[in-house]
Amino acid sequence: MEILTRPTEFEDRAGPAFWIDEAIWGHRLHDEQAPWLIFLEFMTVLLAEHREGRALKEARLNSLSYKPQLQLRLRNLVFNNPHVMTVQAEARSDDAAWSSWLEKMAETVGGIDQRDFSYLRDRFESFNDFAAVLSFLQGSAIEGTSNKRWSSKFVFPFGPHALYEDVNVKPSGSVSNDRRFFARSGELLYLMLCRSQHADALRGLLVTKFLESPAPYDSMARALQGERQLAKAERGGAYLPCSSHPIFDRLAADWLAILNLPIPAHDAIPHLVTMTGLNLILYQLDRARELLDRAPIALVCEIVSPRKSVVRDLSADSYQHNNMLPQQAIEHFVRRVTATDAWTEALASDDPTLNTIDILKREFGWPDGDDDELSTDPQEFVDALVDRAAVRHKQHVGKIHMTWSRAIGLASRRSSRRVRYAPTDRLLKTLVIACVGERLEFKDFLVLLHDRYGFVIGDAQARPFIDAGTADQEDFSDNAHRLEERLASLGLLKRLSDSCAYVENPFQRAQAA
Repeated sequence: MEILTRPTEFEDRAGPAFWIDEAIWGHRLHDEQAPWLIFLEFMTVLLAEHREGRALKEARLNSLSYKPQLQLRLRNLVFNNPHVMTVQAEARSDDAAWSSWLEKMAETVGGIDQRDFSYLRDRFESFNDFAAVLSFLQGSAIEGTSNKRWSSKFVFPFGPHALYEDVNVKPSGSVSNDRRFFARSGELLYLMLCRSQHADALRGLLVTKFLESPAPYDSMARALQGERQLAKAERGGAYLPCSSHPIFDRLAADWLAILNLPIPAHDAIPHLVTMTGLNLILYQLDRARELLDRAPIALVCEIVSPRKSVVRDLSADSYQHNNMLPQQAIEHFVRRVTATDAWTEALASDDPTLNTIDILKREFGWPDGDDDELSTDPQEFVDALVDRAAVRHKQHVGKIHMTWSRAIGLASRRSSRRVRYAPTDRLLKTLVIACVGERLEFKDFLVLLHDRYGFVIGDAQARPFIDAGTADQEDFSDNAHRLEERLASLGLLKRLSDSCAYVENPFQRAQAA
């Protein structure tokens, strides 16, 4: 399995104590960065790199360094501005409303040296118009109901003026980038698409649709922000451990299929977010599978039925099996060092303790000098590292499969005590528009989902379970029939006869009509 050399020029000073999760999956996947925030971080990187003339281009592997927008005026106005409603409630004249609001705003604005917002009076015909624009942007915000601090809230990405990175604004007024919600997963997405076979085609569509022809609503963000505001320092340090991967190409192909649909760009974004989440989940599982040398990833999907079924149990088992893969990969990744010639030579040396510690430092960046209670037994070194790596893994990277599966509508506990794969209507619609041209026979659609994403839904895809005696053919035939009914109720399937049903992409169908 390809693992590129860890970069040194952009390492975080407060980086990980050891380099294990990052070596397998990259620096870094983070469960608190939901798929929507991954997309926003990606767009922030894309905008910065486009302005430098290198969108979706890597001059050298893992050399990404960019300067994102901050747009603190915009986010102060939209998310740190309780005074608008107060001033409106006072029912003053327009001039009095502006004067009162400007005075109040100057007292509470954060992260900005020049607190003068008087330029807004020339950009809006009335204070009420200004308040209406703020209300619209607040209502369209990503995760608008969350209790995150105001500097970690995001307007909908209507265009380049509405893109900015997550920051922490302290009471003193100082501003620093924050890696909690923009944790670099968006940077990894950017690198994945850079390294895909479809980077050139994607570049043209993304730049044209989002950066050079933004939605009209982007003008609202431009009016509020004024002159764009960039971070003072470059952001570097992203690391993706492989130069190519089939999932990179599939992810890019999914994006191309969605972006080529005859729909407005901002309507395509939720589908891009969903397919991003699905492919990143499969990327994590597949890298673990490669490391463990296991069979291809399978996701047994139950199309929710009113009663408990064999498929439901198998789906829950499949979910649990996949959920444990990354942690198993962590342990295997560490312990395989003991099978190397270097380790054998170190054990046979005059000072096996010192020499094996040197190997662990070189391979994993551990111990780092603060581990004074280490044993002198090399095997206990490895056991201790496995334990610490597992604890660290469970904090964030180990939660990705669970968290993102629910976020995109892939996994659910509905009607069951156990979590299992149970695709929602939203996910099913996205799968249809990303995978189906104008139309596709239903049984071929099931084959496509299995071959492309590992989904096991119908009896043909479930043959290993049927042959093993863990399920009957009828169990999965009924499961496929429920999917057929679901797609028909969503307007995504048309039955022409008892033996012929077609899955239809509604946007392609509308274009053909």
